[in-house]
Amino acid sequence: MTRAHAPGLAGRLTAAAEDMPAARVPDDLWRRGRRRHRTRRALRVAAAAAVVLLVALTAFAGGRWDRQAVPAAPGATVPGRLHQPWPWQASVAGDPRGPAAVLVSGGGTFQTLDTPGTFGSLIGVVGRDGSYRMLRYGYTYLQAGQDVLLSPDGRYVAGHGTYEHLISSADGTVSVVDLSTGKERRYPGADVVDPVAWSPDGRRLLINRYVGYQPAAAGNSEAFDGHDTTTFDSGALWLLDLDSGATTRLLDIGRAVPGPAAFAPDGRTVAVQLGRDVTLVDVATGARRVLTTLPAGARLGGAGAYTADGAGLGVFTVVAGCTADCTNTARNARSWRLTVLSSATGAPGATFATFGGASAKLAGWQRDGTAVVVRYVDETSPYEDPAYSPPDAYREVSDVDLLALDPRGGTKPLLDKPTGIVWDLDVAADLVAAGAFGGPSPAPGVFPLARWFAATLLVLGCAVTAAGWLNVVLVRRRRRA
Repeated sequence: MTRAHAPGLAGRLTAAAEDMPAARVPDDLWRRGRRRHRTRRALRVAAAAAVVLLVALTAFAGGRWDRQAVPAAPGATVPGRLHQPWPWQASVAGDPRGPAAVLVSGGGTFQTLDTPGTFGSLIGVVGRDGSYRMLRYGYTYLQAGQDVLLSPDGRYVAGHGTYEHLISSADGTVSVVDLSTGKERRYPGADVVDPVAWSPDGRRLLINRYVGYQPAAAGNSEAFDGHDTTTFDSGALWLLDLDSGATTRLLDIGRAVPGPAAFAPDGRTVAVQLGRDVTLVDVATGARRVLTTLPAGARLGGAGAYTADGAGLGVFTVVAGCTADCTNTARNARSWRLTVLSSATGAPGATFATFGGASAKLAGWQRDGTAVVVRYVDETSPYEDPAYSPPDAYREVSDVDLLALDPRGGTKPLLDKPTGIVWDLDVAADLVAAGAFGGPSPAPGVFPLARWFAATLLVLGCAVTAAGWLNVVLVRRRRRA
């Protein structure tokens, strides 16, 4: 039957179809369709994998909530070198790794943004297993070894202000963090509370409670130097029992700015510098006596001042250089000598080789009589050189060194580190006494991540995934239209 004789509508449609030109189909049309299909499927799989991975990272970074105590690594040592942690390094709260060898504060990735809504201070915790974790405090400008103290066995850290809180929640609380569990216990304070020294058994903490800031005349607030421009209405040293939380007043300070304080190795006596007097206080009875009056330019060695046998107290004296109203450049040009005073009579005994630096403190004593010293170097930029704070203050220090002073003479460094990054540190007293320095120094691990960083990645990943799906939907609708 011909087209002319095709009946009805069907014939006319057939005739019209035969008159239309043939559609031009690309030779690779099927291949293009398959490629587009595979691409869309791959995008879906990748998006789903990204979300799963980010959720897994968040969980991995957060650690287990019901965590058992982590014991100290056997044969622990102080690492021979310190590294900078990653900016996203996990916190102690998120992944505790047990007792620490060293606490570190400073610049680089040890420093936080000084803006509202950020953590005020970061303290690096170098574990005895070589791990790196971070302690975060709401209070700003905290220094390891001054405001944040490591217990003698390295398991606990006492800090000024609350732990794992933002800057807006800083208060007069003293917190003690168990590095083996990541848990914190808080102890109420006064207007301001500073941890001063740990007892040798790690069960008590010497704290300074004081109220009311007042300006002080330059030169009157320190035994020397004259740049601490703050004094207080009243203050006292208290003993805090960590088990019960009870506090006992040990020594009234009044308006004086207290200097360093140290427990004797038997825990029965505390040595405190007030002005230029070194006072010994009986912990049980509160009885006190002035052991000696230091000469101008001398300072008790700090929380590690008592020798390992308790028979001596280390005192640093400026033997050359500026001692009053000094610039940072003048501070750095000082020469220091460490002298051991009898803890019974105050008579001077052994002396050690001189060394230079803006200031110094004792990290402790090895059992063979070697003194372990933290030496400070101050910032000397044109802006910072006219100093207004003590030479070991956060805004003054540019670098520290850990030195061994041999009783037979000689000085040697104990710790390699990035230059200008470490501004203060604290070393576990048991490792100092054992002379356990120069151990393995593994670099910080990339994982686990800090919770805040993992959460940020999760939010960003979900946002990118949602944006990708939205883009696919819009493209599909546009094509259909």
